Amino acid sequence: MENNNYENLYKPETPVSEQFTPPPAMPVPEVPPKPEIKYSNIERISAFLCMILGFLFIRFVFYHETGLFTTIFYWLFTTLEVIFVKKSDNQFSKGSKFMIAVLYLFSCVFTITANVLLKNLTVIFLILVSGLFLLGINSNLNNVLKFLPESIPLIGIAMPFAESNKCFGAINSSHKSKGLWKNLGYILGGLAIALPLTALVATLLCQSDENMSALLGKFLKIPPENMLLLAFHALLGIPVGFLIFSSFYSSTHHSVILNSETCEQKAIARRFIPNMILYTAVTPICILYILYIISQINYFMGGFMGILAEGYTYAEYARKGFFELCIVCCINFLVITSIHTYAKITDSENSKKPLALKIYSIYLCFCSLFLSSTAIAKMILYIQYYGMTRLRIYTTWFMILLVIGFVLIIIQQFIKKLNAGKIAFITFTIMFGLLCFSKPDAFITRYNANQYLSGNLENFDNSMLRDLSLDAWGALSYYTSEELEKLSINLTTRKEILQDDFYQELNLSAWEILYHVK
Repeated sequence: MENNNYENLYKPETPVSEQFTPPPAMPVPEVPPKPEIKYSNIERISAFLCMILGFLFIRFVFYHETGLFTTIFYWLFTTLEVIFVKKSDNQFSKGSKFMIAVLYLFSCVFTITANVLLKNLTVIFLILVSGLFLLGINSNLNNVLKFLPESIPLIGIAMPFAESNKCFGAINSSHKSKGLWKNLGYILGGLAIALPLTALVATLLCQSDENMSALLGKFLKIPPENMLLLAFHALLGIPVGFLIFSSFYSSTHHSVILNSETCEQKAIARRFIPNMILYTAVTPICILYILYIISQINYFMGGFMGILAEGYTYAEYARKGFFELCIVCCINFLVITSIHTYAKITDSENSKKPLALKIYSIYLCFCSLFLSSTAIAKMILYIQYYGMTRLRIYTTWFMILLVIGFVLIIIQQFIKKLNAGKIAFITFTIMFGLLCFSKPDAFITRYNANQYLSGNLENFDNSMLRDLSLDAWGALSYYTSEELEKLSINLTTRKEILQDDFYQELNLSAWEILYHVK
């Protein structure tokens, strides 16, 4: 009996399964699959070609001296850019067609001139124009040029990095395809692995055996010691290719867009300085200009009339006046742009400028025009007596560009809807084209040589030629042996130096020397 009671005492009244019912399972939310990006055929082709363009950019823009190969590179780059945009169902406006023409035309600068400064500036200019062209595809091109301060950061930062991973995605999508695309992806992947490894092995073999070095040097036309460098350039070209493809892709998929309304709001927000502060700050400068011009009127007018001021040599007269006036004009340009950028406006909705702001701007522009034209006249007088140099040409060109800028500011005060950015871009393109295609070094040398041979210059500065590019020597190759003897020029030595570097021969000036000098 006791055992039964003991069992009944610990016997559960209800089954365990009914006593501990598990709670219902919580529904697991379904994670939607990540949408797969589908790349078009033109995007796959461009992804591969951008890798090649990245290598060519490192090789023929940064490493070797720019020349014919650089021109070919930019032609290929522009052609791929245009085809990519066209195949993405985009239409070209008149402004876009103008930029395409500019890209093709200025690509020739690397072949036409040997001036390193101009070629480096052309590289920057082509990158800028190419970015403006792409940004204008998904944004209004007129707005892109109107808001250049906002457009340039988008070109230099946003577009190259916004879709930088898409190049790899487009290449990687090729293996999912069949036939040609799949095999092409495998081939390029294998080449990417084989190139640095092959270059390393070839370099080691060439260092171990001279016959192998000579054989590979003749076969590849590349010095064996540079093969490893070639592989390094290929590796550097990969991120460059990614940035190029990102710019292409973001322009056609509207990843980076210039919002004109946002730009207008930013422009209004920058106008926070009370006008009276700006007027008070500028007024003393305006009074100073009046006193300065009156006190120096005879000194200034000497440049226009070709008369040397008393107590000055031509060198002192031009140097002292010219470069000081250049600095003053640059300061004026900064002052005018600053008051237009930061001064408050009476009607923010219609962007109506106060009358006093217009008067101050026009007055400063006219003072600057007087000073600029005086400086240019003085420099012309100086050149007539002492010849041309790079510095004199470049500063005179810059002063003419400033004069055009001041005229543009004056016109803008009367035409409210004038797209100053668009006109400034076109003007700078024309002026920069004149500078590049005129071959300043050749023009300087030809002018000085002709003036000396005709007796208008006392001497011909041969030492100046050491600082000039091959353009100067190419211009001298057209002179007779008697004229070269008077100028004390030996082109045979220059030809021998030129033949030692293959990449220096890839421009028009080098061809002139090689053809004319026997």
